[in-house]
Amino acid sequence: MDEILAATKHVNELLKESREYKRFVFARNALRANADLYRQLKEMKDRYKDVQIYWEGNPYDEIYRICQEHDELLHNSVVNEYLRAESALSRLIRMMVDTVVEGFHIDFE
Repeated sequence: MDEILAATKHVNELLKESREYKRFVFARNALRANADLYRQLKEMKDRYKDVQIYWEGNPYDEIYRICQEHDELLHNSVVNEYLRAESALSRLIRMMVDTVVEGFHIDFE
């Protein structure tokens, strides 16, 4: 188990050295430098997440409405760069997790 944890820590360090993570940190810092933009995006993302979690049925219309209400925010260059960097980092992490669990099938039958 110690080998697995050591390897995991190494992967964590590699991730922190990746282009995707560095781009994300840069974009996050730029966003946080503008408190109003940061607050607006946080509020929008909180509403978006609530719809995804608590909405009964198909949330498409409500998510579309949220995006329409925040169209100007979403087209702000600082916000847009942050969202693109966040998406790229999330994609990389998902690929890493998928690779780690590849071939594992745990059934409770």
